[in-house]
Amino acid sequence: MNIIAFLWLIAGVLTGALLIAIITAWYWRRWQRQHTEQLESRMQAQQLELQIALDELAEKNRLLEQQNMLDSLSGIFNRACFDKRLNNELKRSRREQTSLGLVFVDIDHFKKINDTHGHLAGDAAIQQIASVLAASLKRSSDAVFRYGGEEFALLLPGTSLAGCVELAEHARLKISSTPLQIGSLSLNVTLSAGCYAAVADANSSSNEYISAADSALYQAKHQGRNRTASASTSVSVSVSANPTPIFKGSVNES
Repeated sequence: MNIIAFLWLIAGVLTGALLIAIITAWYWRRWQRQHTEQLESRMQAQQLELQIALDELAEKNRLLEQQNMLDSLSGIFNRACFDKRLNNELKRSRREQTSLGLVFVDIDHFKKINDTHGHLAGDAAIQQIASVLAASLKRSSDAVFRYGGEEFALLLPGTSLAGCVELAEHARLKISSTPLQIGSLSLNVTLSAGCYAAVADANSSSNEYISAADSALYQAKHQGRNRTASASTSVSVSVSANPTPIFKGSVNES
């Protein structure tokens, strides 16, 4: 074999090797790109699944927290929610120097409903009155709570004492003028309400508001029930008297 033929052989081998290297590199890059795209696709899918799972968990936690804040019978907020909300609204009242109103509402002679018609009738009365109180709220920041038993609390941020009394009277008159329909029963039910409102200061506490509104409620019941009483910032109490006889003497069955 002469030198030229040998060189051509070497050139052919090198060319073939180069071609193989180029093809191999191309396939390698292609495989690497596809592999990277697959990895990215799987990562995106996993991230999406993770985000969906986190969103579902957050929604379940939100619903659980909401359920923990709701009264199972009436469907309105419960006492635990009231305590938390009152503290938050006190801070806002203090910060913004706006009046915070609190109204306690009690169903008059509620024990008589249970004793006469049973606890199911009493439960239904609580549910219907809770609906009336919730419907009486005027602002999105207003809230109604089942405080305990047959007692409710209305928290009214940015509301004066006069505004609290007006709202309480509206609800009281609506209940007293419209018998509750519970199955075949027609129940004449009345409410007593105690109102308090003040701008929170550095010394204000939730106990101050609760005590003042509760004192006003006590006076409303002491003065004959089916009426609204209000406590001023000095916790003196005035009563909005009602000439209507309380409870019509009994719970009536139609």
